[in-house]
Amino acid sequence: MLDLHTHILPGLDDGAVDLAAGVALSLRLHQQGITTVVATPHWHSPRFEVEHPGIERAWDALRVAVASQVPGLTLVLGAEHHCSGAEDPVAFVAGIRPLGDSRMVLIELPDDHLPPRAWATVFAVVRAGWRPLLAHPERCRGLRGQREQLAAFVEAGGLLQLTLGHLLGCHGWRMRWHSRALLKRFPQACLIASDSHDLGVRRPQWDRLPTTWRHLVPADLATVSTWGIANS
Repeated sequence: MLDLHTHILPGLDDGAVDLAAGVALSLRLHQQGITTVVATPHWHSPRFEVEHPGIERAWDALRVAVASQVPGLTLVLGAEHHCSGAEDPVAFVAGIRPLGDSRMVLIELPDDHLPPRAWATVFAVVRAGWRPLLAHPERCRGLRGQREQLAAFVEAGGLLQLTLGHLLGCHGWRMRWHSRALLKRFPQACLIASDSHDLGVRRPQWDRLPTTWRHLVPADLATVSTWGIANS
């Protein structure tokens, strides 16, 4: 199984605090059945000063440690792009860090609102030949009145990454309701990831994955690239 949204890179954002924590989180993911993990540090987020050199240093350190301590687990480097709406869509596209060598781009929207240029940015990503994947859209309150826009996004090939902990109700009934509502409305465009940050409150929950949702977890990045197309 593939977990395409995690914060295992050490010392960068609100994920693993150090290398030992990153290895421990990687081990827990592997113990719960994950075979490929995409490291997706926050990118261009106003909350974190994450730069390319820091990502590369953390990536190199974790990759070496995991190779020796968690054999059998494959790591892939990506990023979680924050879409603030302040950045010009063309500039946003120019700064894309895809998931591995795929055409997939993980995009996060603010929790409390939908930026004025959010859709312009997302569709600029599509026009540039990338395939956008909205990270935990159930968290964005501004999306809740955007049914037609979401439908257009999905029709254009966009995907929705629902967080397993939200679907399970680990973070309250609102997240459970909104994530399941999106799954019911757009089943062909939804897939599940953990968005795991640590072994505490935001720990991976793959050992609780119901068998009825197993088909929503990709096997690998190649599967994600054709998600919704092959499933339609």
